[in-house]
Amino acid sequence: MKKLLLSLFASFVLVLSVLAQERTVTGTVTAKEDGGPLPGVSVKVKGSNTGTQTAANGRYSISVPANSTLVFTYIGYGSQELAVGSKTTVNASLTTDAKQLTEVVVTAAGIKKDKKNLGYSADNVSNQELTEGRQTNMINGLTGKVPGLQIGRSSGGVNTATRITLRGQRSLNGNNQPLFVIDGIPVDNSSIQPSSTSSNQVDVGNRIGDINPDDIESVTVLKGPNAAALYGSQATNGAIVITTKSGKDAASRGKKFEVSYNSAFLLDQVQKLPTLQNEYGSGYENGTGNPSVYDEIENTNWGPKFDGSMVQSGPTLADGSKLMIPYSAVPDNTKNFFDKGHNIQNSISFSGGGEKGSFYGSFSDNEVRGVIPGDKFRRNTVNLSGNAKLANHFTISGKVSYNKNLTNTSFQGGGGASGVYNAVINTSRQINLSDFKDWRNYKFAAPNGYFDGYYPNPYYALDNNRFNSNLDRVLGNIQVGFDPYKWLNITYRLGTDFSSDRRHQTFEKTSYTTAYQRPSSTTGGITDDAITRRILNSDLLVTFKKDFGTDFTTSLTLLNNIRQDDNRQLTAKATAISIPGFFNLSNRVGELNSDGTQPEQSFKSRLVGFAGDLNIGFRDYLFLNGTIRNDVSSTLPKENRSYWYPSVNLSFVVTDAISALKDNNILSYAKLRGGVAKVGSTADPYVLLNTFGAGSGFPFGSLASFTLSNTTNNPDLKPEFTTSYEAGTELSFLQDKLGLDFTYYRTSTDNQIIPVSVAPSTGFTRATVNAGNILNKGIEVALRINPFRGPFSWNLNFNYTHNTSTVESLYQDSKEFPFGSGNPVPVAIVGQPWPLLKGTAYLRDPQGNVVVDATTGYIKTDPTQRTFGQVNPKHIFGLANTFSYKGFSLSTTFDYRTGNVIYSGTKNTLTFTGSTLETTQYGRERFIWPNSVIETSPGVFTPNTTVKTRSGNFDFWYSNYNQFAESSIIDAAFIKLRDVSFQYQFPKQWLSKTPFGRASLALTGANILLWTPKSNMYIDPEANIFGTSNSQGREITNTPSTASYGITLNATF
Repeated sequence: MKKLLLSLFASFVLVLSVLAQERTVTGTVTAKEDGGPLPGVSVKVKGSNTGTQTAANGRYSISVPANSTLVFTYIGYGSQELAVGSKTTVNASLTTDAKQLTEVVVTAAGIKKDKKNLGYSADNVSNQELTEGRQTNMINGLTGKVPGLQIGRSSGGVNTATRITLRGQRSLNGNNQPLFVIDGIPVDNSSIQPSSTSSNQVDVGNRIGDINPDDIESVTVLKGPNAAALYGSQATNGAIVITTKSGKDAASRGKKFEVSYNSAFLLDQVQKLPTLQNEYGSGYENGTGNPSVYDEIENTNWGPKFDGSMVQSGPTLADGSKLMIPYSAVPDNTKNFFDKGHNIQNSISFSGGGEKGSFYGSFSDNEVRGVIPGDKFRRNTVNLSGNAKLANHFTISGKVSYNKNLTNTSFQGGGGASGVYNAVINTSRQINLSDFKDWRNYKFAAPNGYFDGYYPNPYYALDNNRFNSNLDRVLGNIQVGFDPYKWLNITYRLGTDFSSDRRHQTFEKTSYTTAYQRPSSTTGGITDDAITRRILNSDLLVTFKKDFGTDFTTSLTLLNNIRQDDNRQLTAKATAISIPGFFNLSNRVGELNSDGTQPEQSFKSRLVGFAGDLNIGFRDYLFLNGTIRNDVSSTLPKENRSYWYPSVNLSFVVTDAISALKDNNILSYAKLRGGVAKVGSTADPYVLLNTFGAGSGFPFGSLASFTLSNTTNNPDLKPEFTTSYEAGTELSFLQDKLGLDFTYYRTSTDNQIIPVSVAPSTGFTRATVNAGNILNKGIEVALRINPFRGPFSWNLNFNYTHNTSTVESLYQDSKEFPFGSGNPVPVAIVGQPWPLLKGTAYLRDPQGNVVVDATTGYIKTDPTQRTFGQVNPKHIFGLANTFSYKGFSLSTTFDYRTGNVIYSGTKNTLTFTGSTLETTQYGRERFIWPNSVIETSPGVFTPNTTVKTRSGNFDFWYSNYNQFAESSIIDAAFIKLRDVSFQYQFPKQWLSKTPFGRASLALTGANILLWTPKSNMYIDPEANIFGTSNSQGREITNTPSTASYGITLNATF
């Protein structure tokens, strides 16, 4: 008994001693960037389970033993350890850590996961990275920053469409672009070409360009089926997941209300114009090759050499007037046509909140004036969003945004007479275009006085042939969450994307004198389109979580998804007008849509999906993820409309599994990952049964007529399937100063839904079938180097992509299939990369020498058309570099692509007009084609040393050389300085007596440097006349691309 009492007394004394050593420590945790309080920071006693969190004001209180160390951790910030010692107050200041910001990834269906758990590649791009170049279309801000990503702009217009693909082109005929998701809701990214009364193209942009980049918090790139399987059929090509600002950032810094203002002013200028000859002017060849004859109304440059004499330009007018000009080159006549454009961006936002919720609102105004005179674009956006924690375990969030786009542009490509750039480069070298701006008052610039007998004055075309678009768009979503237990979460999300685009195209009616016959219509025309698109998306997610001891963690999410698409396009078209300048359909001549344009097109589809997502973790270093999804599609026949597909992914964090590697100073982090996935894809609407369209010239009075389509559809269609294998590793060395991410993938898409040619005897010319297989395989490498940290820091991010798309099979025994028409044309050939360009080519001997005619010296034609190379680059390199010193930072992003070709319609046109340097290289005298051979007998070739071309002038360069597609195929390699930003962040002490919490000023630029191979003296090879479609690799006098540079101001108060 005595011993027991002594033991109890000793224990009591020991407890009192321990309690005497414990004390309460208080403090405040702030953000080092602006000094604002950070709520929700985890504060723990190192080596124990004792911990707490900071309140909304950043304050905390915790009981600690003597000689303790406190550990402060917070998502998005670097952790900090502080020794308590004898202090009772310990304040912490946390620094933003970009790496920590990306630790939580928004994956498919809006499910957030730790990045180390993922068995597939997923890349995050922050708002700061996205907006460095202040580009209008947010997609362009991703260029050069993510491996596996290929982005291309179609032209240098004011609202340029941008095409994006991930890991190559999977589909022969369908969509190859990824799904775009904003705050969990799939949204429209279409680019609908207008119904036109002209052969010319209009760059209408694509719908993701409606989004204000300043409203985006981050972008997650899910590159393939492994990552995006839960999104189902919509995400066969991967997904771009956009998370918009919600006010949580301000709330996390203790800001109840914060206002941010961003302003940018950028100047735009044409980046690359063709290098042209300045020796010869207007004229033509007289039939003997030389001498050339001057012609005052000729737009081509096959005339005599310039001599400075005064010559007549254009015809003699009815009043006897003649325009006399010096017969001398105007080297900058093309350059002088273009304006200096500008891009003015202003946006203001407010945000804030507290422990119970946050809010965000913004307004933006973006005004663009193009490099083509008169072209303009304006975008206004309004956003409101909020989220709140309600009583009884409920949460709610919602967002609504409104976009207004106004576009007014000229016709920009396609080779027709109304295409402005085409008219510009069809101008003779002695003409100063800027003299012809005032076509209303200057008689030699008016339609009947302009010198060119084939093309209109481009300034006249600018003012009279226009495309206008007035687009309204509303995006909205609401989400309700219910957490009755720690192991159960129920979330319901409903979202919509609605847009209405009203378009108005005009072509002026004009009378011309006999000398001015030209290919464009002179009867005028009007086309009005009304396009409405609506996406309604519903998601129900039920998530169960269960831990089994300390070793196993599990979660299961069950998902129901319903998506409905409704699209409608109404078109009213007049192919001729009565009164010039009166562009109203009541002024039409003849019936509406007399050329067969369909007055109404409507499409509706629905997809219902059921899915499960299972996650199992073992000891926080081994993670298994499995998904399965069933889609039911309204666009497939009843017996095939339901289809299942699974995915399995594994992640193994080596450095967490092997204790000897923990806290290793050399190998900081090592992870292995891999997986396999299968995703189904449905058909477009209305390809099961044959369809009818309104007949040309009908309705006629009260009589209607409908014509059967030339394509026979297929009531037995099955879904396409894409199977993907992916493996990779993530490594970090020297305490994260060096990082490497490597991925290998193999993706096969078979059973594709494509149209094929059939015998006309069937009553049709095409049929819709299941056929074809495309194999994509490649590697992605991302290298991160951070050698310096502290007052001076250096971050270098390099990425590399190599992808090969191969046609494994086509329809039945077919070995080749063309997509579209023209010379050249994209083709799919079994066993070859997809797509290839194929067209007319030079005849060559077995050694590759060009074969010429033994009599004329002209290039002979290969009887079999030849492929010239692949459209997509074999290699894509990206390099992002940032230097920071105190408040200064310099960021650049370079983009390099190589291994592909492009057909240049600009080069073809300039060769036809005698404007290229190569047409002058032999002084327009007869010459021997370099390294040519003559076929002396079948299969026997001898070097050509004596036979000169019959002409060194127009007859050769146009009638022979320019008739080959091969002559206008150029190397599409390029290097671009995509983004550059030189920023200064004003010190906090400078702002202490101002209303501003943060402020910065930056010099910014986008696409300001371009390098191309010496042989490409004509175009930016990124251009593409067919916008976001699959028909890539051809440029037809596109508006030249632009470079932007200016100043940006950011302020928060």
